[in-house]
This record gives sequence, structure tokens and C-alpha cells, in this order.
Amino acid sequence: MTKLKSFLKRVLHIKIRTKLILLILVTGALCLTLFRFLWHRKWNTYYFLAQNLPSSMKFFPTPDDDFWGNLIEEAKKYNVPDSEDDKEAVRAIEPFFSLADEYTSISIYGLEDGLYRTSCFPEAMLWSEPFNTFFQMTYRWIDEDVNQNYERAVKFKNGYASVMVSFYHSSFFLVPYAIFCLFLCVFLFLFTVLFFVGKKIKTIVRLEQAILQMSSGDLITPVKKSGYDEIGILALELDKLRFTLHENFLHEQQVHQSNQELIAALSHDLRTPLTILKGYLEILRLNRNPDLQTDYISRCIGKADDLKEMTDRMFEYALVFDEAADSAKELQPEEMPVSFFFDNLREHSDFLRLAGFQTSLCFTEPDDQNASPFSVIADEAMAKRVLNNLFSNIIKYADKKEAVFISASFEEFLLISVRNKIKQEEESYLRNQNNASFASDSLQESLYSPTGSTQIGLKSVRKMMKKMNGDLVLQIEDHIFTAKLQFSTKKPTL
Repeated sequence: MTKLKSFLKRVLHIKIRTKLILLILVTGALCLTLFRFLWHRKWNTYYFLAQNLPSSMKFFPTPDDDFWGNLIEEAKKYNVPDSEDDKEAVRAIEPFFSLADEYTSISIYGLEDGLYRTSCFPEAMLWSEPFNTFFQMTYRWIDEDVNQNYERAVKFKNGYASVMVSFYHSSFFLVPYAIFCLFLCVFLFLFTVLFFVGKKIKTIVRLEQAILQMSSGDLITPVKKSGYDEIGILALELDKLRFTLHENFLHEQQVHQSNQELIAALSHDLRTPLTILKGYLEILRLNRNPDLQTDYISRCIGKADDLKEMTDRMFEYALVFDEAADSAKELQPEEMPVSFFFDNLREHSDFLRLAGFQTSLCFTEPDDQNASPFSVIADEAMAKRVLNNLFSNIIKYADKKEAVFISASFEEFLLISVRNKIKQEEESYLRNQNNASFASDSLQESLYSPTGSTQIGLKSVRKMMKKMNGDLVLQIEDHIFTAKLQFSTKKPTL
């Protein structure tokens, strides 16, 4: 079985030139054999046609069917000359030869001595055209007798004599038959060769159409397989090229989209600390809380440091949106104290109150932070950006008439929950956009950005949480929007 598969594989991979040569040799041998077979059966064909074709369709003359019966009856009326020199007897038997048509020769010989007595020559052989042409062509092209000779003992008035009859009717049949056989064999030979060549040309035309489709931008339609020869290999490689171009095109689109998202995310993340920084500076300029000026200045310096860190770590933004880069360099989260998240939540809560919001904090901070039973697995800079994006959306789209509830709890993970009421104009927009639940990612990503926003904030939060092995859960119910951040935690080893 292995040898057979190997043999078939070699046969399938034969080159076109070799296939064509083998086809010519095999087809030529078969056509030559067919010609020899047909020519060998020429007399069978002649008699078959002579007996079965209607007289109106016969293209060659045939002897009279009653020729021999008439000849035997007519011979009884005449005497056979004693010799060919007996002129009077020869003239007397001449009416006997009227039985022969213009393509028939009759000769009389003595039955006992075998000597020639008399004969009649076919009139057609005296003509120049058309019989003579066919007769000469037949003798010139066909190396055998074309006339049909028959000899019989016939009873005449004065005794028996040997009568030899030669029919030359077949001279009109053999040449056309030979031309027909030659034409048929040549036609079959050329048809087979041209069919093979035409099939390959059609394959080349299909490849041309496939190339034109690819040049017009159609990289989805596959190139049909065309065997295993040179053209088949070309089709296979062309299909691989189409697939590669399609993959590159899709990758280029993804890269372009990632770059757009990167720019939008960077702009969004930089705008958030700038807004907070501007708010603190405005409070300092108005001198509203002189007792807290030192704290506000420290917070301004902290936001400036955050901005510097963001600009220094722009490459990490690319990791959030670029899958290729993401696979090349994985983010390495580290263990962080819970106090980091509590401090950031307090800071954002204070800023919300300064911006005119009511806030409610609901979490218990350990008295001894070092004794906290958990440490959070996250990246410090990325966690800051997550909280900045989340509270930035609250400032833009939350209703100031209702309190913002901020809570933190410990289960198998650190759960930070932020809940607020949506502004009336934003709520009506969301209701018009979708009457179903907000379970889909695309809808969740648009919750706080329906009117003119880039919708990049929560999308960035989701991706950054995924990179830190966390998750973002968004819910909306009875005009209340809730965002839950789930950070992985780790218990200290004893």
C-alpha cells in the first residue's frame, strides 16, 4: 500500500511537459492501432454498406444483385469460341458481355485447357475522369488489389467454360474510406492533445481571474486547486499568497484601530489627572480652605507625578491595545498593600465633594495596615489609571443631586464598588438606545459616554483590569449605575 501511494504521488506530480509527451505517444499509438483495425475491416465495411445502405445514400457503385443468375441463364444461349483467333465466334458471343456494367470485366477461359478465349474490358477504365482518378489513387496509395475477382465454371451452349469476373466498383469506396479512417484517427489524436492543452489553458485563465480578483481587493475567495503539476503548484502558492495578504490586511486594520484606541486612551487618561490638578489649583487660587492648602499642594504634586509617569510609560498603553506587543511582553503585576487603594478612594471621594457631589464611603480600614490579611495583585500605575477613568466618568455623567456610594470589601478578591445615579439627559439617551439589559460588552462600554464621548474610558478600564487578572462588572438598574472592580488578592504565607 505504501509503494502504491508513493507511485500515485509520483504520477500526480509529473510535469506538464512529460505529461504532454506521454499523451502524444500513447494517443498516437492508439490512433495508429485504430487505423490499422479499420483498414483491416474495409471489405466487411464495404459489404455491410453495400447491403444495408439505401440506393439513394450510396456514394459508390455496386454490382447488380442478380448478376450471377442472369449470367448463368444468358450463357446457355451462346457458344464458347474454340480459340481467341476464331473471330466469327468471338463476334457472336459479344452480346453476352452486355450483362457487365461499366465497372465489371468478364473473361472466358477454356475449362480443360485453361486457354484464353475472349473478354470485355470495363468501359469506366477507359475514362479519364472520375473513375480513372480514384482507380489510380487506390493503386498508388493502397498496396493491394482493389478489384474483386471471382471465377466460376459456367455451362454454355456448346459446353462448360471458366468465366472470370472482376468488379472494380470498390475503387470508388476504398479511397474515401481510407480518407475517412485517416481523418477520424487524426481528429481523435488532435482532439485528445488539444483537450489536454485546453484544460491547462482554462486553468491558467482561472488563475488570471483569481489574480484580477486579488488585485481588485477580493482576498476572501480562495483559489481553486489545479492538480500537482507546475500550474497546480502555482495555484497553491497563489492561494497561500492570498491568505497571507488577507491576514496582513486584517492585522493592519487591527493595528490601525489599536493606534486610534491608543491615542484616544492616552488622551483620556491624561485629561483625567489634568482635570483634577486644575480643580485643586483653582481651589488654591480662590483660597477656600486655607487649612488644607498644604494637603492640596501635595495632591497637585502627586497628580503631576502621575502625569510624568504616564508619559514615561506610554509603551505600556500600547500593551493594552496591541495583541502582538502584548504577547511579546506580558505585564508583571506585583503585590500591593490594601492601603494604596483606600488612600486613592479617599482622595477621589474628597475631589468629588469639592466638585459638588455627595459621597459615602463604606469600607473598613485595618488599624494596623501591616496586619492586613490580604495583599492585592496589581500594577500601581495601571491601578491609578483605572480609578482615574472610573471617577472621571462620575464627574462627567453622574447626577449631583444623588450621593455617590463608594465601597470596598474582601472575598476571594478585593471588590471596589462605585454606585451613582445617571443624569436625566444621559438616562433618556440610554433608554432610547437600548431597552434590553446591559449585559453585552459593547453596551457596557457606552454606559457613561453616550453623548459625544469617545467611549474609550470604560473600554480602557476593562482591558487594563484583564491585564491585571481582574475584571470589570457594569450594571444599570432603576436609573442607578454600578461599576465593580475585582482585583486579585493573595494571603500572606505563615
